Amino acid sequence: MKAIIPLLSLGALGFGISSQPTLPRRDVNYDRDVIPILTRCFKCHGPDAAKVAAGLHLDSFAGATKAKVIVPGAPDKSLLIERVSEKDPAMRMPPRDSGVKPLSADQINTLRQWIKQGARYEKHWSYVPPTMPALPPVTKPSWCKNPIDRFVLAKLDAARLKPEPEADRDTLALRAAETLTGLPPTPSELETFRQDLKPGAYERYVDRLLASPAYGEHQARYWLDAVRYGDTHGLQLDNERAVYPYRDWVVRAYNQDLPFTKFVQWQLAGDLLPHPTTEELIATGYVRMNLTSAEGGAIAEEFLARNTFDRVDTTSTVFLGLTVQCARCHDHKFDPIKQRDYYGLYAFFNSTKDEPLDGNLTLPPPFIRASTPEEEKRLAAMARTLDEQRDTVSPNQALAYFKYRSSPIPSTKDWQISPVYTEKSFDEAFDKQEPAESGQAHWKPLTFEVGKSYESIIGKDNSSVYVRGTVTMAAAQTFTFGVSSDDAVKVWLNGKLIHANKVSRGVEQAIDTVKGEFKAGDNELVVKVVNGAGPDGLNIRLYDPAEKRIDDAVKAYRKTPKGEAAKRELQAAYLELGPNDPNSINYRKVLKHRAEFEAAIPMTLIAQEMAVPRPTF
Repeated sequence: MKAIIPLLSLGALGFGISSQPTLPRRDVNYDRDVIPILTRCFKCHGPDAAKVAAGLHLDSFAGATKAKVIVPGAPDKSLLIERVSEKDPAMRMPPRDSGVKPLSADQINTLRQWIKQGARYEKHWSYVPPTMPALPPVTKPSWCKNPIDRFVLAKLDAARLKPEPEADRDTLALRAAETLTGLPPTPSELETFRQDLKPGAYERYVDRLLASPAYGEHQARYWLDAVRYGDTHGLQLDNERAVYPYRDWVVRAYNQDLPFTKFVQWQLAGDLLPHPTTEELIATGYVRMNLTSAEGGAIAEEFLARNTFDRVDTTSTVFLGLTVQCARCHDHKFDPIKQRDYYGLYAFFNSTKDEPLDGNLTLPPPFIRASTPEEEKRLAAMARTLDEQRDTVSPNQALAYFKYRSSPIPSTKDWQISPVYTEKSFDEAFDKQEPAESGQAHWKPLTFEVGKSYESIIGKDNSSVYVRGTVTMAAAQTFTFGVSSDDAVKVWLNGKLIHANKVSRGVEQAIDTVKGEFKAGDNELVVKVVNGAGPDGLNIRLYDPAEKRIDDAVKAYRKTPKGEAAKRELQAAYLELGPNDPNSINYRKVLKHRAEFEAAIPMTLIAQEMAVPRPTF
């Protein structure tokens, strides 16, 4: 049965069999025939200088010809042949305790033939620049439609095989469609091809397939598999992550026939281009395809290294066609890659801004809104409309209106932070009254700005920290403000608990509304943040966002009345937060429509470089 299988396989491939083939004898090739045998010896006699036995290197011509281990042209004088052919197991190479099997008779004969030919060492074919070979002679040149056919027919001639007749049109149509689109041809496509009797019909049919959207969808599958594309994090909870616009970009790149130079450059470094476009940034999603996690107990430094290893190894495999992982721990034993080379490539990916642990977020930063060119045109049109409406507002008109607004922004000072308190559980950390709650703690000064998120102020699981500061009011009043926390939070005003929320969340995921009775003058505000696991953080928003915006816009314009940015912000604040005149109402409608339109555009993860590169060792 085994003898029949190759004959059936050749028939299935479309080759007719004229007789039992007699293949010509071929020279031994180092790359194809010899290196697979010698690599058995590299465990002890390879490029690793730290582990080489008896000072003998078999990975280079100089090392192998030393002390006549290999004598070019003379296998019987070569110590290599003598030792691998040794009858005494105790003297034979490879040694019995090496874990490597002895060479077979065929393998020894291959080494003999190679040495007889001159023992020529060659680079692996992938490191040799390709050159155009001469077209081989063939028995039937008229059968060949292109240079590749000459090589195919030459092999068939050598094996005494002849080509089958060309397939019928339906078969050709099916093969082409499934190869290029992954789908069979539609009835209309097939009929169009059948009815096209002019020369070049097949070429025109293939052109139509290449122009089909299904072409990019099908070809992108192979690329997405290679770059480990996934819509989820891949570890622990395996939550969704927003990255599918990258997938759509790959499909578009194939369908638009994006030049390969740009296809490579945008994915590896689109964010580093001058004034990168949305498309170029979306392409950098390639860098963010690695598995991510926020599992309890995960170490950020370890995952930083894991993520970077993944990016190096994927890039070398996909773009270079190399397996470089060996050089992570030592100079590569079989390829000309030094460990220093590996970490040079590692440094390229070691300064990306994304956090090593993803927080189980759908959108772990950095990310952008992945608008298409058509969507960007609509957004630009709406921006022009808003600009035109802003230009109708006089800055003096806005200043006069905002002069008598209420609710001045309170000032703050003397921010401090307590030690971190760690308990056995999240519940205990939330419920327990720590010393700082009564003020009995070693407080440290804290540079704290209201309205700004501060992350990693705790740094431990099941732990809490207290932040306190002085809030000064011009007059006694009931004041509403916002607090964001990761995770749970408690708030005291002048010693009275006014808010508590036992929750697990990210600091940017929600804002708690807190109402407090403030007295005129100084008030003590104390906030306790409790972290369950993973990241932590705090943001105190001691103002109404609208009032804060007005206050900032007025101050900025008065500081730089000739500044275009300050002027436009003052005009926008007036139209959005000022009187309800027809122009303002129309402006708000356009602004709302633009916000809704933008909200419908998907977000996607991108790569972004740190301002100061992270050192790589």
